[in-house]
Amino acid sequence: MSLDAARVVVTGHSASGKSVVCEDKQVPPSETPSAGSLFHVLWGSDELPEYPNDGSASAEIAPFPPVGGIRFVQMVVMPDNESDYTAAGPDNVHLAEGEAPGMHTTASVDCCVVIEGEVWLELSDGKQIHLEKGDGVVQNGTLHGWRNYTGKPARVGVFLVGTEHRGLAPRV
Repeated sequence: MSLDAARVVVTGHSASGKSVVCEDKQVPPSETPSAGSLFHVLWGSDELPEYPNDGSASAEIAPFPPVGGIRFVQMVVMPDNESDYTAAGPDNVHLAEGEAPGMHTTASVDCCVVIEGEVWLELSDGKQIHLEKGDGVVQNGTLHGWRNYTGKPARVGVFLVGTEHRGLAPRV
């Protein structure tokens, strides 16, 4: 598995309304990884798009969407023995102090599918759910962390929709 980049192909509409490929590129991990993970931000918009359009993403997009925004990412969950859980998350990720390392909450609905490898989803009650290739999770703004006990990186595809979250203090 390459950790350097993930490929994304994006379609859009030509001026005459025909379907076209507007991008076919390799996306390196973002500079703001989630604790213990690498994020490849493949595509995103800070608001819902209207069609037809050229399919292009917002020019500069943060790893996590604002309310009403969307992101398509690949997350590489590193083996626990290689994870740096001390890394600070982006402004709209709340890292939970006093909890297990890497526990965090996001103001988003995250639809996840394991593409490669195995991961464990840890919840605030300490329960860990083992997920294998093809398994899916809908993460509804809950406190959680990703674990990888296998010794090999795991890849998870994630589609995020930014939401309001009354349980999180506004970030300054």
